Formats: sequence, C-alpha cells, structure tokens
Amino acid sequence: MKRLLLVCAFCALLEAASSSVAAAVSPCAIITSRRANTVTYRCAQLTTLQKYLNKARSNTTTIVISESKLPNIAGHSFARFGATLVVLDLHESGIETCDAAAFVGLTKLEKLMLWGNKLASVPGDWFVNMHSLKTLDLSFNFIRGIDYTVFQMLPSLENFYFDYNQLRYIDYNMFAYLGNLKKVKFSKNPWSWAYRARLTWQLENQKVEASDVWEDWNWMNVVIKDCIESGRGELPSDNVLDCIVEKLLTFTYETFSEQERSSVAGCGEQARRLVRCMRPTNVTGNSDYGTVRRILEDYSAVLPPLQRALIPFSSRR
Repeated sequence: MKRLLLVCAFCALLEAASSSVAAAVSPCAIITSRRANTVTYRCAQLTTLQKYLNKARSNTTTIVISESKLPNIAGHSFARFGATLVVLDLHESGIETCDAAAFVGLTKLEKLMLWGNKLASVPGDWFVNMHSLKTLDLSFNFIRGIDYTVFQMLPSLENFYFDYNQLRYIDYNMFAYLGNLKKVKFSKNPWSWAYRARLTWQLENQKVEASDVWEDWNWMNVVIKDCIESGRGELPSDNVLDCIVEKLLTFTYETFSEQERSSVAGCGEQARRLVRCMRPTNVTGNSDYGTVRRILEDYSAVLPPLQRALIPFSSRR
C-alpha cells in the first residue's frame, strides 16, 4: 500500500513538472500595457488556431500570429474580440484561404496584416462592417484578383499595400471610393506599362503617395502624358511607346555638347542593333517596342540602387 502511494505521488510530481515545462514553452504570450491600455496576444509556430485563441483574453486589442502553418482561417475565428481588437497581424503563416466570415464582427479593427502568406484572391465578404480599417497589407502573396467590392467597403482606408503579388489588373477607377487613402504600394506585380501608367495617374489625382520601383524614374509618366496630350496615340498604343523613346533619345542628344554629338553620330544604328539583340527569339509576336520597354524597365530598376550607392561619395550631405 505504501509503495502504491509512493508511485501515485511520483506520478503526480511528473505530471506537475510536465505541465510546468509545457507552460514554459507555450507558443503564445500575453503582453499587457497599463499605460497604453493595450492587451497583446502574440503567437508563433502554430499548426492549429482555435485551440490557442481560446486562451486569449476577451479584451485583447492586438493579435499577432507569425511563422505558422495555418492553411485556412475558419469563420468567426476572431468574433469574440470584436469589441476591442484594433490590430490583427497574421503574417508569414502559410494562409491559403480565409472563410467568408473569417473576420466577421471586427468593427473596431484598424490594421489587418496578411503579408507573406499564400493568398490567391481577396473577396469582398472579408470586410463586412469593417468601416474602421485604416491599413490593409496584402504584400508578398500570390494574389491574382481583388474583388471590386473591397474598395466600396473600406471608406476609412489610409494605407493599402498589395506589392509583390501576381496582379495584372485592378479597376483603377475603384480607388475613387477610397477617399481617405494616403499611401499605396503596388510594385512587383506583372502590370502592363499602360496599365501601370493609368493606375499611377489615378493615384496622383487623389494625391496618394505611391512609391514604386518603376516610378523612381519620374520622367516616364510625364513623357507618357505629353505624348498622349500631343495626339501621338492612346494607351496602350505602340505609337505612345514610339513617342516616349523618341523624346528620350532627343533629350539625351540635346544635352550633349557639339563635340559629343559628332562622336555619337552612329548611335542610331547601334541602338537599333541593341534592340534586335535584346529581343528574345523564342517569343512570338514580340516587337521592338516591347523590347525597348523592357530595356527602360531594367534601367529604372538598376539606376536607383546605383544612385543610392553613390550617396556616400557625394559632395552634398
């Protein structure tokens, strides 16, 4: 009998010790700040969601989940935090899909961060009654489409990031619904040059900051506008591209001194040879204009880093 009691006591100690170890290595932590009046629930390396969300306080103001494997976010996952949740950050968590009601009830939410996942589309039903949202970050996904109703449902949106995706088209007219928009990131999507120009002009008209790798070469949009307004063509006509290249070469030639002009007299033919050499032979229907566009895009990507690299050697501080 005494031996049995000892065994039971030993087992109880083992169980208590294992519980203590499990608590020590919990993937989630609660961080409170009385000064800021915030409650943050932070988790990493999760493979299931609801089990750990049940351990969060109902008055949580920020939820951060990262470096996890959560292929789907189920409906009503965060509904019980609706009265207090301001920030929901689900970055780099392997998310492929979110159910229609995944974010239902989050009427106080101001930031939704979904960057670094595997999302392919963004439906409008994610944002029902999410009128307080100010920042939406969809960067670094595989998104091919954003439902046009998203724009109509986010009147308070100020920051919209959807760079590094697979988007070829968004109805740029829909941005007019975002009357409070201040900043957009849209680079590293496979936009056509004509669509990129239209989207940029729409954002410029709304006075939205829209920094982009291509736009670091600021003259391009100005020249496109000049070519269209002078009657040389409409987007995406090749005539506009022809006009752009012509103006670029003319500007470059006019900045040369007379001696430099004589030394580059044969550059026209050399430029044509460069275009022919750059054009891939295995792409059907490819044109010189398309090749020139790619050359210009390559320059626009290369020049800014070179300029930044030269800053330490500049005489200006």
